[in-house]
Amino acid sequence: MASQKNIDSYFNNTGRHPQQNKKDAFAKHTHIIKMMKLLLPSIAAVLLGMLIIIPNLSQIDDTVSLDITLPKKGELEKLHMENTDFYITDRNNKVNNFLARNIDETSPGSKLIKLTDPEGIIPSANGTWYNIKSPLGYYDQNKNTLKLEQQVDVFYSDGMTAKTTEFLYDFKTGIGTSVTPVSADGELGTLSAEGMEFYNDQNLIIFTGKTHIVIDDGKH
Repeated sequence: MASQKNIDSYFNNTGRHPQQNKKDAFAKHTHIIKMMKLLLPSIAAVLLGMLIIIPNLSQIDDTVSLDITLPKKGELEKLHMENTDFYITDRNNKVNNFLARNIDETSPGSKLIKLTDPEGIIPSANGTWYNIKSPLGYYDQNKNTLKLEQQVDVFYSDGMTAKTTEFLYDFKTGIGTSVTPVSADGELGTLSAEGMEFYNDQNLIIFTGKTHIVIDDGKH
């Protein structure tokens, strides 16, 4: 994808993609608003004078209105993008491709990035891969971690699926963990556990805590 970039490039102070131009535009916009606030009393006085001097023009049913909406404090400083493809690199400089419906700074200049409907591919050993998605996620630039929340779906390339409500993946170590209940479905049957650990370099998933397995003879 020609437009795909490392997620850090969108939010770092240097190389901020087109968003830096937006901030410059916002600064100009703020300056214009300040000027308009100074000019509005004069404009209002002129308009009022016109109404007093030529009241008979009321026969012309045209309305002149000035509507200036000031942004909330800090609103302009937070960067926002929609329907964005991006990638996150791990410690081996391996590319992990993602997309999200919305990408937002949690606060101006924050290193914690909120992702709406994130979905991505994590390559694993021997050509295998994991597809992960959820309604909500947070990428921590400082820690290089991705935390998925709410309904987290994991699909493994061999056909196994897993569901949980919280999943944390560390791109520095290649380890993913969930400490919330997990349900999984694979070629041998179904499984439920209190959590799971994912070791990407070893292509290994360990289900933790109390685990219940139901073997389906009809699947093999």
